[in-house]
Amino acid sequence: LTEYGTETYNDPTGFVWVGDAGFGPRVSLSIDCGETGNYSDPWGINWVGDAAYIKTGKAAQVRYPGIYVPELNSLRYFPSQKKSCYVIRGVNRGRKHMVQAHFFYGNYDRKSSPPSFNLQFDGNHWDSVTTSLDRSYYWEMIYAPKRDNISVCVARTSPDQIPFISALKIREFELGMYETVDREHLLLNPRRSAFGTKDGVHYPDDLCDRWWRPNDAIDGVLRVARDNMSFTQNIMYIPVKALVHAITPASSNATILTVPSSEMGLVDATYYYIFYFSEVSQAAYQNKSRSFDFLVDGIKRNDDPIIPPYGTYVTDYNPASNLTAGSVISMVNTANASLPPILNAMELFQLKTGLADGTSENDVNVLEVLQDQYQQLQSWAGDPCLPVGFT
Repeated sequence: LTEYGTETYNDPTGFVWVGDAGFGPRVSLSIDCGETGNYSDPWGINWVGDAAYIKTGKAAQVRYPGIYVPELNSLRYFPSQKKSCYVIRGVNRGRKHMVQAHFFYGNYDRKSSPPSFNLQFDGNHWDSVTTSLDRSYYWEMIYAPKRDNISVCVARTSPDQIPFISALKIREFELGMYETVDREHLLLNPRRSAFGTKDGVHYPDDLCDRWWRPNDAIDGVLRVARDNMSFTQNIMYIPVKALVHAITPASSNATILTVPSSEMGLVDATYYYIFYFSEVSQAAYQNKSRSFDFLVDGIKRNDDPIIPPYGTYVTDYNPASNLTAGSVISMVNTANASLPPILNAMELFQLKTGLADGTSENDVNVLEVLQDQYQQLQSWAGDPCLPVGFT
């Protein structure tokens, strides 16, 4: 792992520990489920086999290798257990972590019957997973674990549906990133966009290994690029490549830029959002030509006008906003603006509350002692009592 301005340390479990030098994840772990060896992928991410993190299930190879990234060529499936869990120990409780679970059926069992099942974490229901024959999917969440381990489980919901998993990623964020009103808030179903980019942004350009979707073909907007691609400072919360492009209305006389509803995929829910603004023209910044307000459903959400800075960025951020499927988010020029608004990037998450406390740690410790003594308990992992129905 190569990081700028950081120190890295590798340990035998596959963790990469990153020193406190300004940005990047503190703990980085990438598990290739069903694999036995370790390797580096074409982007420089270090992958480890899954033997240290799970004691059950069977490894398999997909029938369509090479369609996607290397970690999706293998998987682990679970024909016997009702719930099967990966357990990652030694994480920092209370710190924000990103967890990604990846799935690619790839007809590994030659039955052409992609399954559906539940995805769980730390004794909580995460989501219902529906797979397909030849498409890959991933689920992402950001939360603060209540204990010094993270469990990710797949659970059978029907006798003829066999759960599987292809890959797991764990990334710990720096303090200050993705802060929520309540430490138990959970961020789900991200819509993370780098507007104006053609190829998206990912690692190593994003040291936190997030995926920023490309958005360069939106009706009614123009893609603009920064006049000087070098930034004057390192940026902790967002990769520079997500800021050097932007979208603006196609007409230079326009005064409103509305975020396309297709980019947000809203439903009636509470959302956590961050919108990023960075000027692409040094002359526009010097002349204060761009100045706008941030509106949600016609209501102004900023105190002072947004004047995008040059060489860095500003945000409009809300940790808990009630939106609907028809909500409209727009940037509207102030009276003294001579250029239309711009938008560089966006992060939008559904906000959930009510993380389970989990089974008493004392009880779990006793069960682990019993597990060491009885062979029939070797496959157990994760919370022994939660979620209800999957004990």
